[in-house]
Amino acid sequence: MGENRRTESARRSSGKARPVRARAAVLGGKATVKDIARVAGVSIATVSRVLNNPKLVTADKREAVLGALRSHDYIPNQFARSLISRRSWAIGLIVPTISNPVFAPTIAAIERELDAAGYALLINCCERDPAREFAQVRTLIERGIDGLLITGSEHLPDLPGLLVRYKVPYVSQDISLDLPMGPSVALDNAGALETAIDYLFERGHRRIAVLSGPVHNTPPVRDRLQSAVARIRYHGLVFPDAWCVVTDDYESHTTRAAARCLLDDARRPSAIALTGDILALGLVAESRARGFDVPRDISIVGCGDTNMGQYVDPPLTTVRMPFAEMGKIAARNLLALIAGHRTPDTVVLRHQLVVRRSVGPPPTLDRWRT
Repeated sequence: MGENRRTESARRSSGKARPVRARAAVLGGKATVKDIARVAGVSIATVSRVLNNPKLVTADKREAVLGALRSHDYIPNQFARSLISRRSWAIGLIVPTISNPVFAPTIAAIERELDAAGYALLINCCERDPAREFAQVRTLIERGIDGLLITGSEHLPDLPGLLVRYKVPYVSQDISLDLPMGPSVALDNAGALETAIDYLFERGHRRIAVLSGPVHNTPPVRDRLQSAVARIRYHGLVFPDAWCVVTDDYESHTTRAAARCLLDDARRPSAIALTGDILALGLVAESRARGFDVPRDISIVGCGDTNMGQYVDPPLTTVRMPFAEMGKIAARNLLALIAGHRTPDTVVLRHQLVVRRSVGPPPTLDRWRT
């Protein structure tokens, strides 16, 4: 009789206690592949296939494993997966800075594309210093990145050779068309400012000035400035040297000082074209400080169509540059290269004029004199 009671106890134990211990093992600490396999009722090899190549697993087993992964918040060991696949599932991105909001839509688009493909994004800011950029590329290679996205056109001459030597797929973005490096995605910077100048000319402006951000380390901005000046002269307009002002940076006090140079000139222009929307903040603020109304006394057209241009009062007329599209295409082209496919050498994206309320007709003669 005592033996029967022990047999019954053992039967109950085998039917109920084991699942409780299995759940406790999973919930009491970090879940392992072995724990997930036990909960899902499959082999460890099946769990591994779901994590690395789910198409090889039947739908019912795949759903059982995915359910166990979700319920136990399982986080795969990426380092271990990398040893097996010889891939890090990480992409490096180098940008000049993250303080300028112009890069935000590009970074967001890149991250969306890479996240959908299962890649992590490692972001570095080189502060427009080619030597710093080169050191960051070396560090990213040491970390075993699967590919690299590089923003801008200023690089050390040894950079392309370094990437080829270590067989790192890469795509350049936001380049100047005369300074490509490898497969590239570019914006039509020269055409954008031609469009801006043409629009001011069509509105009747004949006294057009240009306010530019730094050009010594930013070739795309240099392209915009040169194009704006060339287009003004193409229309046969008077363009004094004092009407071309270039800032050293994008700080508020710097842009306002540059705006004063134009607004205080005895031959004050009736319109100002900007190489970047961020400059509009300082220009509008300084115009108001001097009692000028935008656009009644001075018209302003920007470039970029970043979010800040929509919150200037009045809202900024500008040339939209497809920054998000650039990031999306750059990321997709890099993923194609990693997969062994060919991509275009250079993709140039179109711009678009966005008309809001910062441009009006030239002021009347009486208003001009006041």
